[in-house]
Amino acid sequence: MQQSRLLHFLDQNKYLLVFTGILVIYGFNLFIDVMDVDAAQYASISMEMSMNGSYLEVYHRNMDYLDKPPLSFWMSSVSFLIFGVNNFAYKLPALLLTLLGLYSTFKFTRLFYCRKTALFATLILASTQGMFLMTNDVRTDTSLLAFVIFSVWQLILFVQRSAWINLILGFVGVGLAMLAKGPIGIVVVAAALGSHLIIKKEWKHIFKWQWIVGLIIVVLLLAPMTYGLYMQFDLHPEKFVYDLQGPSGLEFFYWTQSFGRITGDSAWQDDSGFFFFFHSILWDFQPWILYLILSLAGGLIAFMKNKKINSPEYISLGGFLVIFIALSLSRFKLPHYIFVTFPFAAIFAARFLLGLTDKQRWLLYVQGFFNSLFWIIIVVVLTLLFPATNIFLPIVLVALFALSWYFFIKQNSLTNRLFFSAITTIIGFNLVLASHFYPQLVGDYQAGGNVGRMIKEKGVELDKFVYLHVHEHSIDFYQEGISEGINIWDIEGLESGVWIYTNEETYEKIQRDNLPCKLVKEFNDFPVTQLKIPFLYKETRGENVDKVYLLERI
Repeated sequence: MQQSRLLHFLDQNKYLLVFTGILVIYGFNLFIDVMDVDAAQYASISMEMSMNGSYLEVYHRNMDYLDKPPLSFWMSSVSFLIFGVNNFAYKLPALLLTLLGLYSTFKFTRLFYCRKTALFATLILASTQGMFLMTNDVRTDTSLLAFVIFSVWQLILFVQRSAWINLILGFVGVGLAMLAKGPIGIVVVAAALGSHLIIKKEWKHIFKWQWIVGLIIVVLLLAPMTYGLYMQFDLHPEKFVYDLQGPSGLEFFYWTQSFGRITGDSAWQDDSGFFFFFHSILWDFQPWILYLILSLAGGLIAFMKNKKINSPEYISLGGFLVIFIALSLSRFKLPHYIFVTFPFAAIFAARFLLGLTDKQRWLLYVQGFFNSLFWIIIVVVLTLLFPATNIFLPIVLVALFALSWYFFIKQNSLTNRLFFSAITTIIGFNLVLASHFYPQLVGDYQAGGNVGRMIKEKGVELDKFVYLHVHEHSIDFYQEGISEGINIWDIEGLESGVWIYTNEETYEKIQRDNLPCKLVKEFNDFPVTQLKIPFLYKETRGENVDKVYLLERI
């Protein structure tokens, strides 16, 4: 009797249960140390901004900064003023924007599809591996995704209803997306809406005069940043930034940083080919990548047969496919660049799952295989790589494992069996990452955070701590300040009591030359965002870890 009540409860509350599980992981991510290089750098810039009060002109380590737009720094710096300088304060704005992105995805999807499709699309987006990563290793892409899908939702509402409030909110979203990541914000929105209106041949909406009002709103929102860039860079041709004399801040933001990567005008180039995102999405969009591929393939086959795309909306097509191809043409790529397309990809995957028939029961074997693979990885992590030290996590994972296989076996439809078993499995996987793996990883192998905390706890003043041939952004963040670098020949000129942070090679030279320093503490260090199998394997980890040292001048 009790068992039947439990199963009834699970069936009636399965959506709430999986969403709660996702939120729990997001919550764990709030408290994990920021990771070098990018997230720690953005956190330290935000910290510096909150301390110097320079919001229009952005500085990093007291030097001009020209790379990312300022919105993420503005939000985190304000959060620091409210909550203090800590992991929670840095990541909180990203979490709130993640929730905005999920809500906007639901509301947008609901305009064209049934409630279940909207629920599926939202939960698929929320549970992608990319989204879990974005709430931990916080980048500007979190803000970009949220404001893009918000603006798309509001602007299609304007097309449907001609309400000024939707126009205003939509273009506010566009402006904020550009303040978060640059012109890509308006490009994605234009590609998504433009594809829909062109395919639907709704020419009257394309040429609405109200779009001009919207662009004025965007210009007004960009005005503070534009003014800051002009004052900081364009008025100072004598400045050297990134080995360039007199770079234009306006040109960099409005052209080089985005379009210049496609044309070759940008200095940021790598050897990644056109298909870079084709294989990176295989991991970033787990556990839903199979359904996205099958959805796109099915649409392509149908189009080749009928020369027609049958869909209630084409916004998702433009927002995903057009942008995916455009980003693939860029000469500099990182996996998180395509995260902005994930709300649209989630809709494709949801539509496919909800359109399944008994002819596709073979997917149970595929999904069962991938579920099993993730659970095997979980066991390997907890036993061989980073052994669990408390019993609570394994107990929770056993419960999730049982729930996953209950959904896989006992749900009343093929769609539900695939969907709920997959999402429960990925929740279990990311629970291990958020509550166990990442805390151990950054706690034991990211020296910067440990050094920064130690400096702060010991009450070492900023001018009593120096870098010697090595630097981590996380040290700046956790010591809550900026210290300077020195050369090895400067050691003898330092006052006694000055603390020195250095690498293994320099430490060995200090010992050989009998320079007046004593060892305070030795730390393990590894670039934690660049995990490799030899490091992950416990037996070979020590051979792949660098040593860094905290010294004191005597």
